[in-house]
Amino acid sequence: MTKLNKFLDHLEEYFGVISLIAASGLIFLNVVMRYVFSTSIPWSGEAARYLIIWFIFIGSSFAVRERAHAKVDVLVSYVSPRVQKVLSILASFFAINFCVFLIVSGIQTVQNVAAFSSITPALEIPMYIPYLAIPVGASLMLYRFSQLIVEDMKSDPNNQDVEEDHL
Repeated sequence: MTKLNKFLDHLEEYFGVISLIAASGLIFLNVVMRYVFSTSIPWSGEAARYLIIWFIFIGSSFAVRERAHAKVDVLVSYVSPRVQKVLSILASFFAINFCVFLIVSGIQTVQNVAAFSSITPALEIPMYIPYLAIPVGASLMLYRFSQLIVEDMKSDPNNQDVEEDHL
């Protein structure tokens, strides 16, 4: 499991950095081209958009791994550590159900888009490639939420300072 976890850790981190730098670079380059040279790169906006979409879905998995997703913890902070642990596990189960929904509906969407053999206007790549970000990202999030459940079940609710290991 640790080899898979390390691979996914690196995938999320490197893909996130590379895609964000590439998207930012394309947007910056297109702004310079447009305002300095009065021309633009026709495919740069589309490429940046799809890179950002993939970045968001892969980055969501990274956020789950780091427990950095937005959450409302006003009431949770007033309960005992044991109840906090139970609520965390419960929240992860709900999130897993949502991930399953995203995976199923994302696969259906990819299949529908692929059936029409449509291509993107500027890049001329199959349109299902941008849509693949949904089931891929949701699958990674599902895996990460499963990890959180295992971590929470193994952890001692009374010791909040225990260093978390990614399984």
